[in-house]
Amino acid sequence: MKKITLAVFILLSVVVFSFADFTNTDLFLLNPDPSSQALGASILAMTPNIAGFFTSPANNLKNFSKELQVSYTLFGQSIRGENATFLFPTKNIGNFSFMASHFEYGDTNPNMDFSSSIMFALNYVYPLVSRYPVVTEKGAVGITVKGYQLKNKVSTESDFVLYSCDLGLIYSLSFIDSDLIGGLAVKNIGNNIELNGVTEKQAQSLVASARYLLSDAGKVSIMADMIKNSEIDEMGFASGVECSLVYPLSIRVGWRDYRDNFNKGVTAGFALNFNRVNIGYAFSDILEDNNDQHTLTLGFYFGAIPNPNKAYEHYLAYHLKKAQQAYTDKDYISARRQFEDILAIYPDESVARYYIKLLSEDLEQADQNLEGNINKYLAIGEVAMMKNNVMKAKKYFSKVLLMDNGNPDAIAGLKKIEEQIRERDIYNNRKKYEKEITQSWLLAMKYYDKGDFIYAKEELLKIIDIDPENAGALQYLDNIQKKIERVNVIQSHNVFKQGMDAYEKGDYENALSYFNAAYIANPQREDIKEYINQCNIKINSKKSKEDLSDQTTNASTSMRSNKQVKDEMKNIYNSGLEQFSQENYYEALKKFELLRTMASKYKFYDYREQTNLYIAKSRNAIADDLYKQGSEFELREEFEQAYDKYKESLKYVKNHKQSTKGLEKLNSIIAQQYYDQGLKAFSSGNRENAIKLLEESLKYDENKIEAKRALERIK
Repeated sequence: MKKITLAVFILLSVVVFSFADFTNTDLFLLNPDPSSQALGASILAMTPNIAGFFTSPANNLKNFSKELQVSYTLFGQSIRGENATFLFPTKNIGNFSFMASHFEYGDTNPNMDFSSSIMFALNYVYPLVSRYPVVTEKGAVGITVKGYQLKNKVSTESDFVLYSCDLGLIYSLSFIDSDLIGGLAVKNIGNNIELNGVTEKQAQSLVASARYLLSDAGKVSIMADMIKNSEIDEMGFASGVECSLVYPLSIRVGWRDYRDNFNKGVTAGFALNFNRVNIGYAFSDILEDNNDQHTLTLGFYFGAIPNPNKAYEHYLAYHLKKAQQAYTDKDYISARRQFEDILAIYPDESVARYYIKLLSEDLEQADQNLEGNINKYLAIGEVAMMKNNVMKAKKYFSKVLLMDNGNPDAIAGLKKIEEQIRERDIYNNRKKYEKEITQSWLLAMKYYDKGDFIYAKEELLKIIDIDPENAGALQYLDNIQKKIERVNVIQSHNVFKQGMDAYEKGDYENALSYFNAAYIANPQREDIKEYINQCNIKINSKKSKEDLSDQTTNASTSMRSNKQVKDEMKNIYNSGLEQFSQENYYEALKKFELLRTMASKYKFYDYREQTNLYIAKSRNAIADDLYKQGSEFELREEFEQAYDKYKESLKYVKNHKQSTKGLEKLNSIIAQQYYDQGLKAFSSGNRENAIKLLEESLKYDENKIEAKRALERIK
């Protein structure tokens, strides 16, 4: 598929030469965005430069923060202009952008009737998202409305107002190739220019484009556009290549032949994308003419980020580039710390894992003393949180806790970070397990339509394990639960009637069994609970009148009657049910395990199925509770206590999924903590303590190369 796609790009890049003079209608093609201009003015530049909506109305779908951008354009010797653009993103309804520009056209071009222009534009981009069964970003649609005021060279009475509209679409072509994106744009739909009895139409055009990611390493992408101008019979072409080999630099080159009056020739440019600032430049060589175009832009990000998922992807790329640059500069201490910070937030990031392996050969790292003002670090952390720069926020909140272990603001900040990471993990799981979610969803719907609610529930719970906030699965689980509850109420009523029959006959032991079963099926009925209490009172009263000593005398040497065994097992079973209904799962488990032992000893299997069922339910309930306790410890960064709880949970349910994942995660974290403490102890001269701490690190992660090497060197 990659070969086919590449062949398509080569065909689209074939260019035929033509040239004409610059006229009035061409002034609307001056592009204030260097990112797209450097790629042949492609409509799929898809860069952070918000002025890109001038080329493609759907360009700003990936922008994640409020941004102000200013640019300056110089065309030839006489045409120059300034541009300012502001972007306001929202979480759910898309992005809004506003542009204002001013151009001076000079007196050197005889084909131009206007001396200057002022332009205002409003852009709106709406994301295209598939929500079921997995949330997936597909692309975006956009619309731009522009208005120009044109000043005549000769007379102000001939000043002219022009308006136009652009429409755009960007869409993932993943059904062809996961790295392929397509785009469409219809541009300059509006009124005409009428001067001296001559009507000049706006340069209306239809553009189709494709963009393909050749390599993740360096983010190398190629793109090609086909352009049909309403005033030109022939088809125009453009192509470009973009790469980002070294942080923060990205380079772009392109070629274009739009078959209009000046969009033909070589284009090139670069961009510097920092955390809060981006800088861009583009040069366009106009063939057979000296009117080359230069465009320079400067952009600033500010304010909170409304869509966290876009921020996660942006900052992951940003921090990876910084860490890679540190490694290239042979600043191994800084590089290792940055890659470890990345893995703490993004544990599955393959690039960071690769560099950690390279850096593990070097142990010449020492913890740097964290100095500074607590309020300053808190302020930096809070600002980072506003921008959803989770990694930076965690770094500074952690610094505060090293200086002030109980600082409530830092603890609250870290808790908020954990919640954001959880939401990010859910988002990533949706993408990672899209196939499994879809498969379970289809099976669940099949079972649900057939009325097999238990099987449908099992499939929906598989989805919830991957995506706890999946709206469709939660809705159907709620529907199923309501249906099951209605069945339970009916069952409870029938069992309760059997209990009443036994109660009225004075058979309180059997009545208690029925009442307990009815209460478990429908715990909302207080009258059942009252009958359970009455049965217990009457049974205890009866027992107090009997001589129980005969039942226990010589128990070790004499054979017990079947009736005695049956009565005792019934009492244990009823007691276990009562403990289970009161959520005393530990006590319930003891009762049911005792019952299972007695059933095996006396070959009495009446309760075997129910006993095994409630043993499993009790174990699951205990394991879930221990996992919740462990999660709370982990949230407070009390990792060893969390580790113990997860491990204890596995004693009750061997393959408890959440606890297993928790242990796998904490093995690395706790091992790293002991490793860091060991290095600190060694650097302070406490060799024996350093050895103990490093050995403790290996208990949690026996394959931790850094700890092994450190022990070898210290010993």
